[in-house]
Amino acid sequence: MIAYYINLKAKKLKEIERLNACKSSLQSKQGEFNDNEHKCLEPELTTATWHGQHASEFEDIREAGIHTPYLEIAGAQFAKVYDAIATKIAALQAEVISIQQTIDRLLAEQAARRARATQS
Repeated sequence: MIAYYINLKAKKLKEIERLNACKSSLQSKQGEFNDNEHKCLEPELTTATWHGQHASEFEDIREAGIHTPYLEIAGAQFAKVYDAIATKIAALQAEVISIQQTIDRLLAEQAARRARATQS
């Protein structure tokens, strides 16, 4: 019975480790993502490259259809993922504490049984 809880605790700790690694990797990817924001607005349109009504419409589409959603991903969506990871880590940490309390209780019960058996 105790071995089951020890294995369960190890599994939960491994999940926490994986989530922390995921968070680190995600932070790296977010940095890359933020570094590439300028690419949403390339190429820059000038009177020498492209201008007029179609160029203005293209700029509007690029800003509203590409750049704005890109910023949403870079900000709010990454934040939601970080919050979800933090929530899951907190839940797993609470489970680990509970499992450790169960292990401690079972070990104490086992020690008490041994002490009673020795006294008999």
